[in-house]
Amino acid sequence: MYRTKATTSSLSSRAQAFSLARHSSPLVRQLPAAAALATTAACHTRSLATRALAGRNKPTARFFSSTSAARYVSAEEAALAEQRGPRDVVDYDVVIVGGGPAGLAAAIRLKQLAAKNDTEINVVVVEKGGEIGAHTLSGACIETGPLEELFPDWKELGAPLNQPALEDHMKFLTEKHALPLPHPPQMNNAGNYIVSLSNVVKWLGEKAEELGVDVFPATAASEIIYSDDGSVRGIATRDAGVDKAFKPKDSFTPGIELHGKVTLFAEGCHGSLTKGLIRKLRLRDEGKFQTYGLGIKEVWEVDPSKHTPGKIIHTMGYPLDYQTYGGGFIYHMEDNKVSLGLVVGLDYKNPYLSPYKEFQ
Repeated sequence: MYRTKATTSSLSSRAQAFSLARHSSPLVRQLPAAAALATTAACHTRSLATRALAGRNKPTARFFSSTSAARYVSAEEAALAEQRGPRDVVDYDVVIVGGGPAGLAAAIRLKQLAAKNDTEINVVVVEKGGEIGAHTLSGACIETGPLEELFPDWKELGAPLNQPALEDHMKFLTEKHALPLPHPPQMNNAGNYIVSLSNVVKWLGEKAEELGVDVFPATAASEIIYSDDGSVRGIATRDAGVDKAFKPKDSFTPGIELHGKVTLFAEGCHGSLTKGLIRKLRLRDEGKFQTYGLGIKEVWEVDPSKHTPGKIIHTMGYPLDYQTYGGGFIYHMEDNKVSLGLVVGLDYKNPYLSPYKEFQ
């Protein structure tokens, strides 16, 4: 067994990314459905500032208090900002929060469109994971259409899609039996690939950097920066060297501000900055909610005699009762690895139910 991960994930198949523009951008309006590629140890270091400022004019640092009215900060936050001192500011055309499939696909397409239109656009991607792909759950079945929009020659470029989906099965589980069911046509995976999504994301990160995107892993976006008119100006990265009360220690290093004409939030279905932005700007109508589930996934290396490359099984029933929404999956990946998991809707009625224990 390799590892166990748990995530709160949207049951929607599309990644959520909200773009708040202070200036309209025709390039951004041409973004394709590449963001649909998404399926369902962060700290700031000086290296980000060093890399971002290389070859640029030194940005004008400004104090937190200069826009405190627009940010609606508390007295405690203002006092902490005064202790922190000025932050460095780096300007970009587009700032993207989240180095997953959606954020990287957007960054790649922006650079491709800029090259096609013989213009220059500066794009930065910040990712809280220690490396690109570190916070992406491994093991997924993906369609190749959006990837082909980005890279029609993805096979020749060495994209890590090696195991095509060959079999689809739906089963109803009891405690001792697995009963075959008719397979829903909308769940047909013909032409899809079973992949390590983490490896796919790493590959996309490499391609983004080759196109000139500034990609900064181990960099958490901790705050949204607003303009005086209330529009989104960019984000601030997390301060380093603070104590449990978030007060500066001797090793303190302030975060930096990344300003953009457009800020794209692609931090996942339950991103902290995105949630705050949705509430502040009322981007979701009252009474309309996402459907969430708690997913548990493990990647196993199994006996070759029990491995069928390309086999996909979706399950319903056991270990969940008839009142609990959810189901399981088993994906036979390459190299004798199997990705299996259980997803339980967060509206389960039994307060003692533990999705992790049910999965075991």
